[in-house]
Amino acid sequence: MERKLITNQNTATPLKDILTQQNEWESQIDFCMSCGKCISVCPLSGYAEMEPRIAVRLVLLGQEQELINNDWIFQCTSCDRCSYVCPMEVKIGRLITMARSLRMREDLPGKAQLTCELHNTKGNNMQIGEEDWLDTVDWMKEELQGDIPELQVPIDKQDATYFATINSKLPQYHPDELQHIYKIFHAAKANWTLPSVWWEGTNYCMFSGDLNLWEENLRKQVKKVEELGCSVMAYTECGHGYFATLDGYRKFGIKPKFEVIHVVNLYARWIAEGKFKLDPSRNAGKKVTLHDPCNAGRKAVMNEYRDIMEDSRYVLDNVCPDWIEMWPNREYNYCCSGGGGSLISGFVNARNHYGKIKVEQIDRTEAEYVCTPCVNCFDGISDLAKEYKRPWNSIHLWKLLANAIVVD
Repeated sequence: MERKLITNQNTATPLKDILTQQNEWESQIDFCMSCGKCISVCPLSGYAEMEPRIAVRLVLLGQEQELINNDWIFQCTSCDRCSYVCPMEVKIGRLITMARSLRMREDLPGKAQLTCELHNTKGNNMQIGEEDWLDTVDWMKEELQGDIPELQVPIDKQDATYFATINSKLPQYHPDELQHIYKIFHAAKANWTLPSVWWEGTNYCMFSGDLNLWEENLRKQVKKVEELGCSVMAYTECGHGYFATLDGYRKFGIKPKFEVIHVVNLYARWIAEGKFKLDPSRNAGKKVTLHDPCNAGRKAVMNEYRDIMEDSRYVLDNVCPDWIEMWPNREYNYCCSGGGGSLISGFVNARNHYGKIKVEQIDRTEAEYVCTPCVNCFDGISDLAKEYKRPWNSIHLWKLLANAIVVD
């Protein structure tokens, strides 16, 4: 008897069509063997009926609209542990992003689309105006000049080497964190600048699946960097923004006239070059563990971008004598529960569910601080500490480095 694959032949399949074409979205979903290895590593597994294997089957069987309408695609953080362990190299993260792109914009959960649109119209996610931004930059500069009188924070400096991006959560909620960034660039004697506009160090349009605005936001920032004549974009501690930038350049055929380097890679380079006078004893007594951001770690490796995993450890080795590894780590690390933009999707119960594994990881280290070289990870892990009533706190890598830097 002839065997046939039964599909819904009367339904358009735009998701399947693009995922199975030879392009930047090709996902190899037709190689899936339904072995279930993806489920075994998914921290969201068990929370909902949907899971990676079912998602792939729905697309292959022409029932992709069921997946597109399912909120699971926004509860998922696109951490890509599933894709990393897949023996057939199915790119489930790409499937998730494209499924989100086909959801009607007015039906998106939480503030994902609003944040994306604010970035496009205001130049940053928090709709901070240029005057308020510059006032905050000056305010933090003047405070730090009490300790470092000669410190300067250039704005729109023409032909600076480094164009520094800043996650908008810092000026909005944590302006004091800017001082650590200033101190590092100052101590390295870097030729750098902050821009007056288009300084945002993330791009939530990748999370919302708004491909048009994802590309448009990237191109607007590229234009600003090139207008200033900078040769390097020093990307801030935001894994999502870093990956969304590099992957967006590739997917949309953007060819910038500058290099993108994650600031953690710069920290490591500057330490190796002897740019800093360091006193790691200033961080003594802080029992620290390290969280590897998915986007700047595992996903960077999978997509052949430069990752920050070994450089994060090199920096900690030089500035923090009491740090301890978390297990599993590096490419096998678990998501912070806030990755990829899920902090703004509104699914708190889902985040708390898959965050339990992260909590158990941290607990085993008995650390007091979790070093999170990513603003979203910082918030995600802070939220888990509150939810599970844990004593540990998140801390940025830039804070540990700045604290160890001795400025004569």
